[in-house]
Amino acid sequence: MPEQEVICIVCPLGCRGRVITDDKNKAVKFEGYECKEGKEYAETEAEEPLRILTATVITESKIRPLLPVKTNKPISKNKLKQCMRVLAKVRVKPPVGKGNIMVPNILDTGANIVTAAELLIL
Repeated sequence: MPEQEVICIVCPLGCRGRVITDDKNKAVKFEGYECKEGKEYAETEAEEPLRILTATVITESKIRPLLPVKTNKPISKNKLKQCMRVLAKVRVKPPVGKGNIMVPNILDTGANIVTAAELLIL
């Protein structure tokens, strides 16, 4: 059975624990976690790690050539590179407010790419 160390980031304790998974990558045993949240975090990290994607997209503004964007919820770590390829093709024309959806449901992840800042001037 595969085993991996997962350091919990849910609280300041930073528990170092071990997760043992079965042949189907399902977590079956946990060691070293002090709380329920740590165990849940370790299970997710072992089975399917999730991340918030942060990036920039190209704009048509001479003042601000790049605009920061992010996913509005965590997505599978395995989809990050594919999402970056999609974002490389995005071009934004002002005006755009903070929190506007740039790419809805990117790659069927259920997450939207939203702006993390506003872009008001060409």
